[in-house]
This record gives sequence, structure tokens and C-alpha cells, in this order.
Amino acid sequence: MMPMTPGSLFEENDLDRIFTGETVAKRGFHHSFNNQMLSIGLPIIQDKKIESALFIYTPIASLEPALNTIRGIIYWSLFFAVILISILAFFLSRTLSKPLIQMNKVALNLAEGDYSQRVPVKSVDEVGILGASLNFLSEQLKKNITELSYEKEQIENILKGMSDGVITFDTSGKIVLFNPQAKELLDNCVEVEKNNIMEHCDYLTQLNSLFQRTLETGNLVEGEITVNEKIVSAKLSPLLDVTDRNLIGVVTVLQDVTKDRKLEEMRRDFVANVSHELRTPISLIQGYSEAIIDDVAESPEERNGFIKVILEEANRLKRLVEDLLELSRLQSGVISIEKEWIDIREVLLQVKTKFQSLLEQNKIDFQAEIASDAPCLLADRFRLEQLLINLISNAIHFAAGKTIKVTSRKLENGIELSVSDTGQGIPEKDLPFIFERFYRAEKSRNRESGGTGIGLSIVKNIVEVHDGAITVMSKEGEGATFNIMFPSK
Repeated sequence: MMPMTPGSLFEENDLDRIFTGETVAKRGFHHSFNNQMLSIGLPIIQDKKIESALFIYTPIASLEPALNTIRGIIYWSLFFAVILISILAFFLSRTLSKPLIQMNKVALNLAEGDYSQRVPVKSVDEVGILGASLNFLSEQLKKNITELSYEKEQIENILKGMSDGVITFDTSGKIVLFNPQAKELLDNCVEVEKNNIMEHCDYLTQLNSLFQRTLETGNLVEGEITVNEKIVSAKLSPLLDVTDRNLIGVVTVLQDVTKDRKLEEMRRDFVANVSHELRTPISLIQGYSEAIIDDVAESPEERNGFIKVILEEANRLKRLVEDLLELSRLQSGVISIEKEWIDIREVLLQVKTKFQSLLEQNKIDFQAEIASDAPCLLADRFRLEQLLINLISNAIHFAAGKTIKVTSRKLENGIELSVSDTGQGIPEKDLPFIFERFYRAEKSRNRESGGTGIGLSIVKNIVEVHDGAITVMSKEGEGATFNIMFPSK
């Protein structure tokens, strides 16, 4: 083994490695060349034996510029690569974040009730699929909300169009929903407002027991409440959840049944009045007939008196039946009227002729003051004569020794005909009821007057058939005045 020369980069162990067959390369300063050198030691093999070694020296200075150039290229490449990647990352993030921002905006608009916004879908990746799904959700929400709004509007219009009042309460008695008719039926109670409690309105407090019974039984409960002078029917039905069928509230339907109750009362009164009116003449006819049969009369004159009473009561029955039939025809609307221009003086003259003997017998002064600008009126001749007969007949019975006056005057929309007397008048408390059937202001004269008690009711119906109006003014002891307005068309 040859020893290494001073300044050599190789050491003895390196030489040993070369003679074992390894190639050794080292880099460093070589004193012999006075330069940085790259030294390579190679084994030389002859006849399959390493007989010698070859050392190759080359200065490194010639590689530095190339290495520096390579380093520069690598550094600049890395620099431009970072810039390029940053730019690409920026645009890529913008590409990804912009749809997400738009989706967030659309989602917030959906939460606020704006279903018109859409996400532009420009790709088929996961972001595009998410945008398409959000658009579909927006479209479906818009469709469902529109349908719900339409149904809600329909329900509100139905509630507003109903003649009955509807109030919905929750289980605690808080008002959830009501229509204007309900508030009107409850006399426009200011406490009938959404989220108010039932007990806050005095009228609704009457429903408390019905409300509790509905909650306890879960069945329909009916009852009535009074609102001032009105009678209001209340029907309370349980309101159930469509999913679990649990009780979530009570629906109350209010209906004004005042007219129905009064109608029932009038029907009962009508039957009672008819029975009362029929009982007296029938009893008299029966009594006097039995007296004649039993030969109670002591003389022919007394017997004739019995027969006269029977005839008068039979005529009373006849008038009653005729008046009832006439009133029934007028109220049923089956009669037809033929309007024509009628001379008021002519009709009054005919009526006065019919009552001439009664007027003289009761010493009544009959006067007619027909205005020159209102000599005629448009009406049915027969019904007008019937109306005047009833009014004048009624005046004759209560104005003996007094005056009856018939006047006419022109109005903007028709002719007013007035029939007044200076008789006993009508008590103020009886004025609202004088046009009702069988009503008599003076109960003590209900038989002596000879009337059936439905003459004024017939008068009112004749006026209504002519699309007119009738009013009465009276003061007890000073007479009464009936004013009838006939339209000009």
C-alpha cells in the first residue's frame, strides 16, 4: 500500500476502501493544486485483482457558475411558482367562495320571505349541485308559501263574507282569530282583539262555562249569550291538531238569533191572539144560539135581539178571517199590483161616501187639503182605497166629535199622503207596536171599537208593497197623524 502524500484529500482508510473495490470521491482544498478540487479514487483491476488505483483531480471552480446558475433558476422558478400558485389559489378561492356567498345571500333572503332570488349555477361539481338544490328549495318554498297565502286569503274572505261571527281561542282562552262580524255582534267590544284574553270582554265572559265544557268533553257545546238587547247563539267546537289529534283550541261561531226568537214569540202571540179573538164571538154565538134553542127569550123582540147579536159576531168572524187572509196575501208577496196615476180627490170622495153615515153619526168633521202640485200619486187604486178605508175607519173609532183631515204634499222623491185626527191619540209607549197584528193601544176598547186589530198591519204591508214608507206621530189626548210616502216611480 502506498502512503498518501501530504496535502492529499484521501486518507489511508480511503485507500483501503479503493483497494477493496470501492470508488471514493472527495471534495476539498488541495495544497498541491492550491485550489478547491474534486478528487476521485478508482480501483484498477487486472486479472481479477486490484493491482493499482487511479486518482483523478478536477478543480471545482469551473462548476460553480453552472451550479449558481442552476440555483438561480431553481430559486426564480420557486418564486414564480409561488406567485402563480397564489394567483391561481386566489382566483380558485374566488370561484369557490363567490357561489357560497351567493348561496348565503339567497338563504338569508329566504329567511326574510323573499323567494325570488336564485343562485347562478355554472358548474356540475358539488358546489353547482348545492346551488341547484338551493334553487329548487327556493322554488318549492315559494310555491308552498303562495298556496298557503292563497288558502289563508280564501279563509279570510270566507270569514269576512259570513253573516255569522267566528272567534278562535287557544286552550288558555286567548283570542287567536276573529272576523269583523264577531266584533259587530259583540257590540264592537274594544277588547275583542288578537291575543286578548276571553275574560277581558264582558260579553265573552258569558262563554267561559261553555268554553271549559268544550275543553273537558272535546265535543260541540251550544248556548246563548246576551249582548245588550240582542240574543246571540254560540256554538263552540274543539279545534284538533291534524298530526296528533290533540286539542289545541276552540272555534266559536256566533249568530244573532234575536229576530228568530222574536219571530217565535210573535207566532206564539199570533196564535194566542187569534184564539182570543175567535173565542169571544164563538162564545157569544154559542151562548145566544143555546138561548134561542132553550127558548130563553121571553118575547119576540128579545129573540130578535139574540139573533142580531149572533149576526154581528158572525160578521166579526167574517171580517177577522178576511183580514187575516188579506194580510197573509200581502206578506207572502203573491199579490200583484198595477200602479197608475190616481186622482187623490176622486178616491177620497169615494171613501167619504162609504163612511158618510158613520161620520154624521159620530159628528166628525171630514176635511181634505190636496196640494195643487200633488193632486195625483202612483199607486194601485184598489190598495190605495183599502189603505184609506183602514186609516179613516180607525180614526172614526177614536175621534168622535172631532176632526179627520187628509192632506197631500209633494216631496223630492214622491208624494206624501197624511191622515190625521184630533181624537184621543196614542200613548207614546204604544207607538212602536201599533203596526203589529192584534195590537191595541187601548185595551179597554178592544171590543167596543169593532176592529179586528190587524187593520194597521194591513196598511203597513200595502205601503211596503208600493216601496213606500209609513210613520206615525201622536200625543195622547191630541190625536194622531199617519204619514205615508209614495215614490214617484
